[in-house]
Amino acid sequence: MIHTPTLLTILLLSFTSAASAADEPVLWDLAKNEIPAAHKSGAVEKADGVVKLRDGASFAVPAEAFPDQKNFTVQVTLSLDALVQDAVFTLMNKQSGVKDDGFAMFFNYKDKPYYARQVNSVVNKILMVGGALNGRNEPEINKPVTFTMAVRNGLATFYINDAPIKKCYMELIPNGEPMWIGRNDNAKAKTMPVTVHAVKVFGPAYSYVSKKETTGAFPRGAVAGKGWALDVPKVEHPEWPKVLIYGDSISGGYSGPFIAEMLKQHVYVFHCVHFVGRDVPEQALTEMGGRFKFDAVVFNNGLHSLGWTPDKVPDTLVMERMQKLTRCFKTGAPQAKIFYLMTTPHTAARPAPDKPVTAFGDKNDVVLRLNTLSAQVMKQENVEVIDAYALLAAHLDLASGDNFHWQSQAYQLLSQQITGRVLPAVGKGK
Repeated sequence: MIHTPTLLTILLLSFTSAASAADEPVLWDLAKNEIPAAHKSGAVEKADGVVKLRDGASFAVPAEAFPDQKNFTVQVTLSLDALVQDAVFTLMNKQSGVKDDGFAMFFNYKDKPYYARQVNSVVNKILMVGGALNGRNEPEINKPVTFTMAVRNGLATFYINDAPIKKCYMELIPNGEPMWIGRNDNAKAKTMPVTVHAVKVFGPAYSYVSKKETTGAFPRGAVAGKGWALDVPKVEHPEWPKVLIYGDSISGGYSGPFIAEMLKQHVYVFHCVHFVGRDVPEQALTEMGGRFKFDAVVFNNGLHSLGWTPDKVPDTLVMERMQKLTRCFKTGAPQAKIFYLMTTPHTAARPAPDKPVTAFGDKNDVVLRLNTLSAQVMKQENVEVIDAYALLAAHLDLASGDNFHWQSQAYQLLSQQITGRVLPAVGKGK
């Protein structure tokens, strides 16, 4: 993942949840335990239970602090001493070098764009993105932040300052490695100077429950494999139909209203955001398509392929990639009804901040070409097409103004159109 006069208060609150930390055994505590010499790299400065890491220095919590790797809680509280452009800081890394196991949590920093300042969580070497240190604003210097990973029966949930950012339904694979703080997977990556205020590891007797934990009727988490990850519902009704939606940020836009409507019809929706701007990762996507027994698949791929101009990517290559992508789902989910969502328009900017979009963008000819070629592939592959382009081209006033995305009303319309096609396909016609 400012000077504050209430550091002690923040630290105390950070380590308090539904169960009191003071009443539970701490298996390892930075304030009390010494860091073994073999678990230090670089100049690790420790004084009064606080560690300062500079110039890529790192230290580790011994592996024996995690005797039950299916049930534990680890918390790290640190503050940034400076912001370093294009840097990465790893605050938890308990992974082996050659196996897909263990966990990690890290954050990176770029001054722009804001969404590059992502806190990332990793389970079994699979990336699970999380939140941000300070939303769209820059991280604050010298402000302590607590990062928590709580593992219950092998399933992990990651938190920032007690707020859950990612729940993973993929079982954590244990290993015998220590947990490093400050050591990046890429030894050449730039890092940041930080102050580590506290590190604690609790065992299964400590039940970490955040006050901000969602308690909705339909919780969601993540399941992943090699090169793919799905946002998934917690399946409590195995008999309900299952729908996979796949795509770029357009799928992220319509997923909210679509998931809500499908739940009303007793249909589970699984979501993968994985655009193809180059060649198709066939093995990963085929495996993902077969992870659950999907009754329908809706996929789109276009906004990230706006560089596929005829001089760079000829028609035959566009069609070959779209055919590969289609066949990943047909092979992985042969029982599913498959729909292709046409690429939505590339739109112009707003003529004025208070005026709606009124025109197509300068790359809309690329969109039209992609849609024409994709339609040919879908006809050959006997895949039904949902014409999202025609729908939103008639509602340019609902474009967001950033050339690519749309306002919530547009995503509602798109969700309604997809719902009308998918429900009958899964035996849930209105």
